[in-house]
Parts: sequence; structure tokens; C-alpha cells
Amino acid sequence: MENLIKTALKKLCKNANIIYDKNLYDRLIRLKASTKSQSLKNKISYILKNINLAFEIERPMCQDTGSVIVFFKIGTNSNYAGINFNALANSAVKEAYEENYFRKSIVKNALSKRTNTNTNTPCEVYIEFEDSDEIKIDVLVKGAGSENMSAVKMFPPSAAQSEIFDFINGVINTAGEKACPPVVAGVGIGGTLDGAVLLSKKAFFDCNEPEFCKEFLDYAKNENILDVRTCSSFSHIASLPVAVSLNCHCTRHASCVIKKDEVVYDSEPPAFKNIELKNHAKEVFAADIETVRNLKPGEEILLTGEILTARDAAHKRLFQMMKNAQQLPFELKDKIIFYAGPCPAKENEISGPTGPTTAYRMDKYCEDFYSSGVLATIGKGERSKEAEYAIKKYKGKYFTAIGGISCVLAQCVKSSRTVAFEDLGTEAVRCLYVEKLPVTVGI
Repeated sequence: MENLIKTALKKLCKNANIIYDKNLYDRLIRLKASTKSQSLKNKISYILKNINLAFEIERPMCQDTGSVIVFFKIGTNSNYAGINFNALANSAVKEAYEENYFRKSIVKNALSKRTNTNTNTPCEVYIEFEDSDEIKIDVLVKGAGSENMSAVKMFPPSAAQSEIFDFINGVINTAGEKACPPVVAGVGIGGTLDGAVLLSKKAFFDCNEPEFCKEFLDYAKNENILDVRTCSSFSHIASLPVAVSLNCHCTRHASCVIKKDEVVYDSEPPAFKNIELKNHAKEVFAADIETVRNLKPGEEILLTGEILTARDAAHKRLFQMMKNAQQLPFELKDKIIFYAGPCPAKENEISGPTGPTTAYRMDKYCEDFYSSGVLATIGKGERSKEAEYAIKKYKGKYFTAIGGISCVLAQCVKSSRTVAFEDLGTEAVRCLYVEKLPVTVGI
């Protein structure tokens, strides 16, 4: 039984990252048909193309292959005696992420030791028991861009439903592009503060309030919402906790049921549509400094040339070197920095799936980097007023790239080499040569 569960867990990790939810796929098709926004239509075309490609080449839809959350529902009449489910889950996740060349994104301690474990573990494990002879396993993969924009609020029991709706809609609107919309929201209502958050994660698998979800979608009329799923439970007489866990458009989850020696998976792929990408934006070369500087906000371009990848850990290290007047390992002047941490590349790949991370986390470094000559940065989501001021002050640019289309964007990478901080793994600085990378001028 132990080997059967481990094999199932490894397959669920792979399925969650590669196979898109068929119902959400249909929702994307309907949203593309119904929206009047041409930019949203174009964006959904890229998303759908990426979903198709990820399944075809068996690579993750998003380079952020996330934190892994495992829910076990163990039948008391199943053969589970002697199994250490926590150890089993961590062993399975470690092997699945290594074998599938998924990105490892977990640090040893959030506060005191932010060094990568290089295994994508520990994962979060939750265990429940029920009266059955089955073992059900749900695996949820959570990327940080959407998770960081999640929220919880303690309402009084007297709160009107419209107040709860406004809170959920407000969380989604505040997240903006940082959470890679259109989003899927898991809403947990009940329990204590921590219980509501757990319910919001369970909601992706177990929506027990479909009428509430329908009424919310009718109330919000928000094209940034692909779906909402709600799980409610008991609470204290004086409490009404509401938690909102956001998932990006490439929400990733997979489930199976184990009964005796049989495993039944639920990861049935969608009915794929043929998606043609027709991008008529002009090609701009990274080396053409004057043209880059003269681009206007809102312009869509296809970027060609050398760019550098650098995200949180690399920025922190470079910033410390600047403050200590140390020589940097590469020149910043007239460089374009892509806030990205790709998946490891397979033997036949130039780059693993590659996409933008949320830009605002690098805002604190804008003044120093742009004043040192950085020409432009590429990321997703909005920038702070302070960052925007620094970018404009030094006549720089900020480009946005669509989040969650890492397989499509990886096709634009024609060469890749590590130039600094190899010890940082996915956060090492790489020099990429890209051809016709689709981006939009944000600032």
C-alpha cells in the first residue's frame, strides 16, 4: 500500500502541473468569446495556447511549480496501518520534482534561514479520517504570486452577504495582475481564523456552497474572475471568518482514490481547441537603446536580444554588493532585467518553462538599479508609486509579460547561460537571448 500511495502522489504532482482542469478550460473559451476587450481576448489566446503546449510536451504550465499541499482522506477500513503519511508525501514530492525537472521553490525557514532546500519540500500535509475502505488524495500546487495576494477577514455574524461579496471582490481587484488573472478563488467560511484558511484551500476540491458561488459571480460581474469555489463549516457563535485563497488562471490541482490495489485518477484533459497566435506587434531589439527609451506605455512589442534574469535573492545580493562598493559580476548599464526564475532545463531544452514573477517585490531596489544604468525590467503586475517615480526619473522602462504562459515564453529563448550566483539555483542570474518575446510597455 505504501508504494502504491507514493506512486499515486508522484503522478498527482505531475498531473497537477501539466493537465489543466477541463471545466476551467471551457470557461476560458466562453470568456474569450464573450469579452469585448481585445486585450483580454489576446491574453486568453496565449493562456489557451500554453495549456495545450504544456500537455503536449509534458512540461509545467507555469514555471512557479509552487508549494505542494497534500490532503489525505483515509478510510478507517483501508490498509493504512504503519504508514507515515508525512514522510511519504515529502519523499514523493521530492522525487516527482526531480524526475520531472520542476522548479524547487521552498526555503528551509521563512524567517531565519531562507536557503533553498532544493527538493521543493517540506510540503504541507493534512490528514482526515472517514468511515470507508478508500484513501482519497488531493494535491494542490500553489504559486506564490497568487498566494501572496490572498487574505482573511473576521466578520461579525451580523454581516450581510453583500459585505462578504465586497470583501472577496476587493481581494481579487487588489491583487490585479499580480495574481495572473482571470483568477480562481477558493473561499473558506467558518471555523477559526486558521480553519477558514484551510477551508479556502479545500474549496478547490470540495465546493459545498454552489448557490453562494453563483450569486457571487452574478454580483461581481468581474472578468478578472474565472471561477469561485466555496467551502463552509461550523464556527463560534460570535465569529464569521472568511478566507480567500487566490489561484491564478492556471490553477493546479489533481485527485485520486485508492481502493485496495486500484488507483482512479480524476485528471482528464480538456477538449483542446486549435489556437492560432497572431501577434502583429513590432519587433524591438534590446540593443537599440534609443528605440527602447522612446516606447510609450501601452505599446505591445516583440523583444529580441540579450536580457538578464534576476529575481529576489539575486537582487538582494547585488544590492548588498552595491552598498559595500564591491564590483558587480556583470555590468548593469543599458541592461534589461527579466524578473524570472525558470524551471530546470531538460537535456533537449535550451531553457525550462520560463515566465515573469511579480515585479513589486523588486520595487525597493528600483532606485539603485535604474540609477546604475538599468534600461528596463520585465515582470508582471503593477509597480509602487516610488518604483514608478524611479523608473521615470532615470528614463527607464518597465515591461509586463503575461504570467502563467511559461511554455510559450520558453520557446522565445534561443540561448541561456549562467553568469552569476549559480548557488542560488533557480534564482541564479542567467543571460538569455530571446527572439520576439511578447511584452507590453507598462511604464
